[in-house]
Amino acid sequence: MNFCPKCGTAVEAGARFCPKCGFDLQTTASQTSTVNQATSQVTPPTQPSWSAQAGTAVDYQSNLGFIGATKQYFQNYVNFNGRMSRANYWWAYLAATLIALAWLFLDAAFDSKIFSTIGGLVMFMPNITGMVRRLHDSNHSTWSVFWLFVPIVGWIYFFILLLQAGDQEANRFG
Repeated sequence: MNFCPKCGTAVEAGARFCPKCGFDLQTTASQTSTVNQATSQVTPPTQPSWSAQAGTAVDYQSNLGFIGATKQYFQNYVNFNGRMSRANYWWAYLAATLIALAWLFLDAAFDSKIFSTIGGLVMFMPNITGMVRRLHDSNHSTWSVFWLFVPIVGWIYFFILLLQAGDQEANRFG
């Protein structure tokens, strides 16, 4: 079984287009080796381009740094699809932790719990979607989040899943 390199949908072997997003699967296959008809020379195989734009390869394990990863984290706060590299996830997690600490200091300064309460509600969705996209990067299903409901053993297993290296190439999630 093959998967679409753009959206991660399962695709039958030999299919020309992805049934979900319409990505042309044959362009990437034809880029791997081409024959120059005029001179009958075979060019050496190249790495296939796994993006919709020909000629640009997707770097699934990019490291955007602290600012870039945090920006991506909050821009995709309701996006359960796609992937998030290990480095980007932990940079964004660091930013979320620093923001939570700032809210705790504000709570202590004003002798209130309102800042951390509102902050927790605001950060709930980005935290969940970030974890799901991180799981997708290592080819794990969204359902793996439910390991968090198993005390201690489930938490340890889920933490190990978040620490796993992501796939270097396209997987069923993108």
